[in-house]
Amino acid sequence: MVKVSVITVVWNAARELELTLENLARLDRSAAELEVVVVDGASTDRTPAVIERFRNLVSYAVSEPDRGLYDAMNKGIRAATGDYLWFVNAGDRVYRPDTLTRIFGHTHTPAADIYYGETMVTDPDGRELGLRKKPLPRNGGLTWRSLRRGMVVCHQSFIVRRTLAPLYDTEHYRLAADIDWVIACLERARSIVDTGLILSCFTTGGLSTRRRKASLRERWTIMRRHYGLFPTLWAHGRFLFDALRDRLLRRPSYRPIPE
Repeated sequence: MVKVSVITVVWNAARELELTLENLARLDRSAAELEVVVVDGASTDRTPAVIERFRNLVSYAVSEPDRGLYDAMNKGIRAATGDYLWFVNAGDRVYRPDTLTRIFGHTHTPAADIYYGETMVTDPDGRELGLRKKPLPRNGGLTWRSLRRGMVVCHQSFIVRRTLAPLYDTEHYRLAADIDWVIACLERARSIVDTGLILSCFTTGGLSTRRRKASLRERWTIMRRHYGLFPTLWAHGRFLFDALRDRLLRRPSYRPIPE
C-alpha cells in the first residue's frame, strides 16, 4: 500500500487540533497507510495534552518554537516518511472517511504525482457553506499555469508525491508561500489527477484572510516571478473586476454544492 503522511501544524489551538485528529482517526486505511505528523509551535494551552491523548494515532510529534506557519510546515515535510504529503492543519478536516480508499483503492491505476480536489468552506461552528469560490480546473486540467487565476486549489485538497515537494520559501514569504509551493509542485509533476472529490474542509478566517493586504502583496510578487509582469497585471485586473462585481451583486464568498 502507499503511505500518506498527513501533516498537521498547530499553535495554541487545542480544540481545533482535537477536531482534526478525531477526524483523521476515522479515516478508512484499507487502501493506504496513514502517517500523522503533528508540528506544534510550543503551545501553552491544552495542545500538548491533546497530542498525548492521540499518541496511538500520531506517528511523530514535536513541540518547539518556530518562525511561523511555513517554518512549521517545513518541519513536517522533513519529518514525513510517506510516499505522499497532505497538509491537514489544525481546524481542517478530511471531507469523507473513505477519501483515501477512493483515491488509492484502484490498484489498476498507475500512481500519480499529484491528486487534487475540491474544498468545502465551513463557518467557525462547522456548518458547511459551500465550495471554494474559485472554480477548480476539471478533468486533469490543473497545471502550474492554472494559478495565474489565483489560488484555484487549496493545499488542504492537494496531495503530492513527497519526493517532488520542495520546502516552503520562508525567506521571502510569510503569508502566501503556499501559492509558490503549489506552483513549484505542479511544475515538477508529470502526472496530475483530478479526483473529482471534495477532499477537505477548512474554516473561513485564516492567517492570510486576517492580513489580506500583506498577503496580496506577496501573491503579486510570487505570480510576477513565475508568470511575468504583463500576465500578472492582467490577472490582478481580473481579480479586481471579480471582487467589485461580487460586492455589487452581494455574492457569497463560496459556490453552492452541486446537486
